[in-house]
Amino acid sequence: MVSKLKQDEIRYFRLDTDHLIDNATLLYKNGDFLLDICDQTLRPQEIEAVWYRRPRTLTSERGKFFEKGVRDHTISEWSAAIEGFLAHVPVEFWINHPSNNALAMLKLEQLSRARKIGLNVPKTLLTQCFQEAMVFWKDCGGSLVVKPISHGYIERHDPDSDTLIFTNEVMLNQLVENQDFLSLCPTLFQIKVEKAFDVRINVIDSKVISVGIHASKEDELQAVDIRRNNMKNVRYEPIELPKSVKEKILKLCRSYKLRFASVDMALTKDSNWIFFEINPNGQWAWLDLEGVTDIASSLINSMRVKPN
Repeated sequence: MVSKLKQDEIRYFRLDTDHLIDNATLLYKNGDFLLDICDQTLRPQEIEAVWYRRPRTLTSERGKFFEKGVRDHTISEWSAAIEGFLAHVPVEFWINHPSNNALAMLKLEQLSRARKIGLNVPKTLLTQCFQEAMVFWKDCGGSLVVKPISHGYIERHDPDSDTLIFTNEVMLNQLVENQDFLSLCPTLFQIKVEKAFDVRINVIDSKVISVGIHASKEDELQAVDIRRNNMKNVRYEPIELPKSVKEKILKLCRSYKLRFASVDMALTKDSNWIFFEINPNGQWAWLDLEGVTDIASSLINSMRVKPN
């Protein structure tokens, strides 16, 4: 994105949350807000577009010299002040506004909303009850997957042991052997979808960019979750969605007031389009780097257009 902005000679500023506190000063006086950082002065009323890309919690090198309570309070005050500054930028200038992102991140609500809009969603069960899981396993003909509800990442004491949780097929013996663990937290099960291929759909305002992603024929686990093995040996192809599917995807994004979103779907072997989830901050850069899309240019074009 940065290289595209430079190429098009568009003035921009990257607000890096890793270094913001130690390089910025804020001033709010009589309704006027100023943010001075890296020899630049930013004013909310001069900002024409904001691309909100997964900011991390603010940190400070200077803060490490203070005890934890003072450090936490300082971070909290900085966060509130920065949020106050950004809140002066009109909602329609954001791609996407954080409040819209927050609602759109809830996977179970996504499924309900997508179903109401008319998209096909897999049979789904959320439960802590082994008996419910067994009934669902039979209802799905013994073809079942389990997936995380949230981020699917386990951070361990040793960073090298951190664990990514993928979508996994569930066998009957695994259900039986792990029934005690099932009661620990709600677990999300879905019927296994027999995919012809995965589809990543990127929506930028009214533009829809769709890519078919074909799993490696040698990697059966990748066919269940395309992200496995760092997506090695997958094959990409630009595709055109059926008009009815495209209209429903746009309707879903607009219902969340999202200007950008990544949608994961699949085309089944019997030619049905299945919705899995929508991610308001989804990954897309790898598709540009693969030469399949030019999403960066589409985002920049949307930021140049004044919202109605």
